[in-house]
Amino acid sequence: MDLRLLDHQEFLDVQDQTPTATDPSLPQQWQPPDENKFKVNFDAAVFKSCNQAGLGVIVQDWRGEVIGALSTSVPAAQTVVELEALACRRAVLFAVELGLQDVVFEGDSLQVIQALNLDSTDHLTYGHILEDIRTQVTALSSVEFIFNTRHCNVVADALAKKAKNCRETRVWTDFMPEDIASLVIFDIH
Repeated sequence: MDLRLLDHQEFLDVQDQTPTATDPSLPQQWQPPDENKFKVNFDAAVFKSCNQAGLGVIVQDWRGEVIGALSTSVPAAQTVVELEALACRRAVLFAVELGLQDVVFEGDSLQVIQALNLDSTDHLTYGHILEDIRTQVTALSSVEFIFNTRHCNVVADALAKKAKNCRETRVWTDFMPEDIASLVIFDIH
């Protein structure tokens, strides 16, 4: 598999394409975590027209029930992989803020997930973000970082894209916006 960094234009080119699974053994739909664990999906989206990016995070329990969701914007000056790492860091911080303990973090950036599962990140330009993630997860009891296809990350992607219309961080815990709720329902059935 080619692990080279995508440049900004390549990332924008694939943003509107329908994702395809490259590994048939990977699920084609969101899968719940083990019982009594939480799954936190994260994603980033780039908005070329306003030089911004969005980060999206969705937290679900083992029954598929939404515990919380987050959408925020950041400057798009970073590389695509740095944006994905920032989305992961925001996901970890959100899990800590919610007081979760046993968490599976899932994203569709193979580079970020592989880097988090390796011992050394010194050579990476976004290594400082990964080290911050490692520091933050010490507040949790158990942690896993798992790669999955974009098919399994639809809700986090929609939340990231939702940040285009708002400069402030938006957090939902009691109810979900209708467009997000319908994606969650589709995902768990």
